[in-house]
Amino acid sequence: MSPVVAVCVRKPKGQLGVWAGHRSATVGTSRDLRPCPGKIGTRLRSHLSVGYCSPTVEGRAVATDLAPITPSVLKWARLSIGVSPEYAAQRAAVTVERLTSWEAGAAEPTVAKLRQLAKLYQRPLSVFFLPEPPVDFDALRDFRRLPGRPDPAWSRPLHKVYRRAVLQQEVTAELREDEESQFRTTVPALDLSLDPEEAGAQARAALAVPLHEQFGWQRPEEAFSGWLEAVEGLGALVLRTSDVALEEMRGFSIGSGSVPIIVINALDSPRGQVFTLAHEFAHLALREGGLCDLLEPTDDAARSIEVWCNAVAGAMLLPLASFLSDPKVAPPGHRWWDDAVLSQLSDRYAVSREAVLRRLVTLNRATWDFYLQRRDEYLAAYAQHRDEQRARRRSSGGGPPPYRMAVRDQGKPYVRIVLDAYHRDAISASSLSSLLGLKLKHVAALEREAGIGS
Repeated sequence: MSPVVAVCVRKPKGQLGVWAGHRSATVGTSRDLRPCPGKIGTRLRSHLSVGYCSPTVEGRAVATDLAPITPSVLKWARLSIGVSPEYAAQRAAVTVERLTSWEAGAAEPTVAKLRQLAKLYQRPLSVFFLPEPPVDFDALRDFRRLPGRPDPAWSRPLHKVYRRAVLQQEVTAELREDEESQFRTTVPALDLSLDPEEAGAQARAALAVPLHEQFGWQRPEEAFSGWLEAVEGLGALVLRTSDVALEEMRGFSIGSGSVPIIVINALDSPRGQVFTLAHEFAHLALREGGLCDLLEPTDDAARSIEVWCNAVAGAMLLPLASFLSDPKVAPPGHRWWDDAVLSQLSDRYAVSREAVLRRLVTLNRATWDFYLQRRDEYLAAYAQHRDEQRARRRSSGGGPPPYRMAVRDQGKPYVRIVLDAYHRDAISASSLSSLLGLKLKHVAALEREAGIGS
């Protein structure tokens, strides 16, 4: 059987459609066809669904329901999401032996079975027709394990979220390629040799968040939005997710590539998300990425980075001179902190009580043991509050509309970039829907939510 290639067919407005099929394929019509301009690369096209071509015999299309996929790509897609052969076979309603025969190239799946696997692996059909696995989307790149976890393997939701982040990074870079100016970031470059207080001051200066503005934030959501806007203003993409357990991941960052990425766990409290954002921004300033946790790992190299990033985040959010000038904080020495005082400091700086207490530990005004005790109490209390909120939403049948969640989870800059590409005919309406994961009927509301045309 002929190898699979990508065939471009002319579409309206000078666009090119990409069709995965055999080298001797007859191109027909398909609702899965996605137009794509010549300047958008293979990596972006691999994320957009494409039509399936039947093989031909003497120029005539032959009906077949077998999908001539690349076996190594099929196996790569399964491994990239952390799925076992047994689980994948169960979801596709086939035997493990049948699945492994597809991955070994001894047999081909039907189109129906391939669609089932594509849904499980969260991959468009086009990916499985690539000649080899796309190494640029290795789901394990640039990561350290969370410290203290008995099982170092990632959950499937974490795999999916990380891959979504890499996709948005690549899409952003490629959609910017055909514009007059390249996508540039101005995230400051910091070094571990720099004192955390000085590094935090430099990071805060780059973000340009005045202290009086921070003191004016009354609601936790307002504080997160303020810091979010500042970080995005320096060219970083900030994504959020509610699909990964908070115990596994509070946030992570990807420092490699032309577009720095931060992902925040939206299951955390808004003020908890503020500290995670600051922590991951410190990682980006080091030009590297990682998983966020306030408890330092035992590995010496990883520990030095985490200790430094935590200290820098504290210095960013609670500047030294201002914090130590507060009469509640000024007296030196370790002591037992009343929760009411911690709450007052938390409200003043619009950060979590945990962040305040972490800063006090750094400045030798609280013990690590006291911090650990209160930290567990705060997390348990917030988990209970979050569960109660969820129960109320379920009983009322409410929830944010899809377009609002799209902007929250993917970030305004990314949504604007994709919408801009659509309006200048760089991508089609179906590609827009695919890249944003949203039905076209929501586009007008999405533009309003993203602040376009307002």
